Amino acid sequence: MIRKYQFDFVKHFKTMFIVSAIVFMISVLSLFIFGVKSSIDFTGGTIINVSVDGTMDLGNLRRVLEENLNQSINVVEVKSNEESYVLLKMSYLSDEKIINDLLETVYGSSYVINQIESIGPKLGDELKINARNAIIASLLLIALYISIRFDGYYAIGSLFALLHDVFITLGILIFMNMEISISIIAALLTIVGYSLNDTIVIYDRIRENMSANPYRDKKKIFNKSLNQTLNRTLVTSLTTLIVVIVLYFYGGNVLQPFSIALIIGVMLGTYSSIFIASPVTLFLEEKYNIETEED
Repeated sequence: MIRKYQFDFVKHFKTMFIVSAIVFMISVLSLFIFGVKSSIDFTGGTIINVSVDGTMDLGNLRRVLEENLNQSINVVEVKSNEESYVLLKMSYLSDEKIINDLLETVYGSSYVINQIESIGPKLGDELKINARNAIIASLLLIALYISIRFDGYYAIGSLFALLHDVFITLGILIFMNMEISISIIAALLTIVGYSLNDTIVIYDRIRENMSANPYRDKKKIFNKSLNQTLNRTLVTSLTTLIVVIVLYFYGGNVLQPFSIALIIGVMLGTYSSIFIASPVTLFLEEKYNIETEED
């Protein structure tokens, strides 16, 4: 028989909320101080994947490209599964044939272009605006849903948790010097959904216990509700993390940024549903004496 532990969450609400607020502020400041390192999805540009037989001589390749293209070129050797290739990152090229000619000058016929990805500046700006609007729209719609499903004050608690998850995830990615791409935006939206799912489960249990014990101490009700949903929260998070970690190791270079963002977000989402959404809602419950009704 599994022994049920009763953890005093409410006792640690204030401390954990202060710690989270400090980390949140550091993450927000990092956005202003360091800025977001955008991928070519948002800035526009060209990425070329090249395999070379024999010596790559990256220094000579960089010099030839920069002299002929009149721009700074990022030349990186990538090793994966005992294979190596060169990634060339540069400003948008309208005529990709130029690259073929320059590579032939450096390597003759001993090279193969595996992939060329080009995004124009105009399309990059459109994607940036659409990504921003997608995140804002998702947060507003979530707030509307929570307001209808529970109460306006519950929506405030969930929004605090979601903003906490999104900004701290972004801050961590900035400190990791990772580029923010379309896949990262997809991960952030996934994190929002995951965090909300955890929060709604806890909110449902809180509302049930509030309705059954309307005159009981609200702190005890919140603590009881969090303990009742703790097993479900931890098991769901653990199983999700296992899948995402496997995706990180076996999903290849393309899916690694997405996986890293999800790993961070799943852990933050589990934490915030307990120590961000719940404390904010409890504070509003006690301050404004919210009446919780059954549907």
